[in-house]
Amino acid sequence: MMYRTKWYFIAFSCLSIAVAAWAMATRGFNLGIDFAGGTAVQLKFREHPPVEELRAALEKAGLGDISIQAIGDAADNEVLIRVEQRRPRGAATGSEGGEISGEILEALKSKEERAAAQAGKIDLNMASRATLQEWLAQHLQPAPATGEAAQKAGEIAEALIRYRTEHKGLFGSLQEVASVPGVPQEAAALLASQSTLGRFAVRSVEFVGPTAGRELLVNTGYLIFLSVLGILLYIWFRFHKWLWGVTAIIALLHDVFIAAGMVALTGKEFSLTVVAALLTILGYSINDTIVVFDRIRENLRLYREVEFEEVVNASVNQTLSRTMLTSLSLLIAIVALLMFGGEKLNPMSFTLLVGVSFGTYSSVFVAAALLVIAARRFGSKYVKA
Repeated sequence: MMYRTKWYFIAFSCLSIAVAAWAMATRGFNLGIDFAGGTAVQLKFREHPPVEELRAALEKAGLGDISIQAIGDAADNEVLIRVEQRRPRGAATGSEGGEISGEILEALKSKEERAAAQAGKIDLNMASRATLQEWLAQHLQPAPATGEAAQKAGEIAEALIRYRTEHKGLFGSLQEVASVPGVPQEAAALLASQSTLGRFAVRSVEFVGPTAGRELLVNTGYLIFLSVLGILLYIWFRFHKWLWGVTAIIALLHDVFIAAGMVALTGKEFSLTVVAALLTILGYSINDTIVVFDRIRENLRLYREVEFEEVVNASVNQTLSRTMLTSLSLLIAIVALLMFGGEKLNPMSFTLLVGVSFGTYSSVFVAAALLVIAARRFGSKYVKA
């Protein structure tokens, strides 16, 4: 019964909030590049990437705080390298992301790759279309001095890039070049003798300056505040009692705060996808809470002489099966996303898993319990519709 068990639920919620607060105060958030600022480079390797070897090479290059993590399936051979903002505040420039990514790539090259580059050979796994076109224009015989010849070099470069993209972004061997559609025999022979295949290719490069990161963090706070304010006004308007809105908002903040605390506790990256997950939790939790509140309001009109706590308890029991079935369906999808969504979606999936679980719990056991406590503290007239 609600009147006998509500304090157990409130105690559990207080304990969960305390753990979340402790995690955020002592461990803090592992801010992603969106908020902290810095450079992120995603690389795909031909073979299994030696993470510790890469870490040692980057530390030797003196790039500052670095994190390296394998992403995707083990067979994908991909890593994400993040270098946090290292310039003094206000000194960041728009070209810094390119500078740091260039330093990362240079630090990771082997001695053989550096020697090949010094000998004038081109890396087919790293070269861009423009670089390939320029190199081909300089090395094809006879040297292309006309626009038609330069166009031919561009077509060959386009064919090579297309083939590389269709084959997971990497050439496996130089023998593949001869089989690339659109590459003539003379160009294939030239590339076979004057090119090399690096051990990795760049999948993406991202850069966020510190100013943009701080603005995103502040805007995130504003966004959550405005969302909560809008929800409060909506519930006040719908149920015509301000205490209903206050209890719903407390339950919402309870869900978001605990979900954010668990992100801090586990050290998962706090990025824009996590912010999207927190906002999703707001929407899901308030929807669940309104279902319970609607049933309480309907029963209050039908059973005016019945004790408020008994009406709330009956209403919770009537909506419990619907709430559990809806939540279970959603949790199945979230668990699948958590297991198979890859490293980049893992923080978002984890946040949703925690938030939806606590959102279901709070809609039934926290929001309703707070209504009962409010009725006892302020009187039934402040909660009865």
